[in-house]
Amino acid sequence: MWSRDLFQDFCRIAFLVVFVCLCSCDNLFGPDLREIAGGYRLKRASNPDQFALTVPYESGGLIIDEIGWREPIIVARASGSEYWDVINTARAQHIRVSDQQRKSDPVYQSIQIEPAQMAWRELDPRKRLW
Repeated sequence: MWSRDLFQDFCRIAFLVVFVCLCSCDNLFGPDLREIAGGYRLKRASNPDQFALTVPYESGGLIIDEIGWREPIIVARASGSEYWDVINTARAQHIRVSDQQRKSDPVYQSIQIEPAQMAWRELDPRKRLW
């Protein structure tokens, strides 16, 4: 009887230790990933001033300079590109548009664009936006 109580106490303590460790983690994805929505994440590249937009279930991604979002749309521009990648997370659609198209479309106009580094700071490492 005594050994059974000891085993139950051990299990409770072990569970508590694991629970505390998981709760104290900065992010289960890792410190270099922050989820936007629908599995799309912003990832810090090997150069700390560069960020990549990663797609669901992939580890690499598109190195970006600028990004913006408003549910369900993510808009990002790759480094050195004149085109914008537009992702509709609700429909899993990905298209490219020119800067002129982005500025003339009322849906895209309403999305605030900012440097990737500023967007990184705004994302909560513990939860996605939507």
